[in-house]
Amino acid sequence: MPAITNKQQLLTQAQAALKKRYPLPTPEPREPRQLLEELIFAICREGSTTEDAEEAYARIRKVFVDWNEIRVSTVQEVADALRPLPNPGPRAGWIIGVLHAVFEMNYSYDLGDMEKKGLKNAAKQISRYFNAKDLETKGLKQAAKQIERFKRVNDFAVAWVVQRSLGGHAIPLDGPTFRVLRRLNVVEEAEAEDMESLRGGIEHVIPKARGEEFTELMSLHAKETCIEKTPLCGQCVLKGDCPTGIELLSKKADKDKEKAEPKPKKSR
Repeated sequence: MPAITNKQQLLTQAQAALKKRYPLPTPEPREPRQLLEELIFAICREGSTTEDAEEAYARIRKVFVDWNEIRVSTVQEVADALRPLPNPGPRAGWIIGVLHAVFEMNYSYDLGDMEKKGLKNAAKQISRYFNAKDLETKGLKQAAKQIERFKRVNDFAVAWVVQRSLGGHAIPLDGPTFRVLRRLNVVEEAEAEDMESLRGGIEHVIPKARGEEFTELMSLHAKETCIEKTPLCGQCVLKGDCPTGIELLSKKADKDKEKAEPKPKKSR
């Protein structure tokens, strides 16, 4: 990673530029989600935007009677309700697996008592819902089987719940956000192997007060401009500070120059 001061300055400037590029709407007042609802929403939100996740979450709540019906449904049935979110199959598997884990641990879908355990204990408990080995050790075979089938320790979902429901300082990092940070040279490719450690580094330079906004802006930028295969670097407000953008635009300029230069005529 770059030095902390450089990284902090770069991310502060990037957030300010993205805030102008993607003005965030003022959130409408609503009843806060219960902890389990926020956890399921977080699974919808990973790799997408809040707007897209809200639509998908609303669909599954409309299609299915309650959490229990989702738990006993097939992955295909839940995935159909989640579309057009990316990766609807694995996403549906995580939701079903987490519901199995919650139900088998608590014999209900109420996680209200977890908030009373303190931030660290609550976060630890949420993490266990994504740990197949831990679930199997506790004899929760059905939940373990479902989670193991879709291997993923969902650090994003845990961080999202800590940030949005538990009042802690956490920066949820998913694939699109990591892509933006990697192209800005804030993180390195190899760091994706340990998202929890990487997240800690980002949390060190992004204060809690800016955390939610940072999460939203990174996701919007990843969707609209810093897309995976063909980033729109020419339209990017960060192109002056982005090593990847500078390199890609330089290569494009060289190609355009080659095309513009007249080819020498062949001698007879």
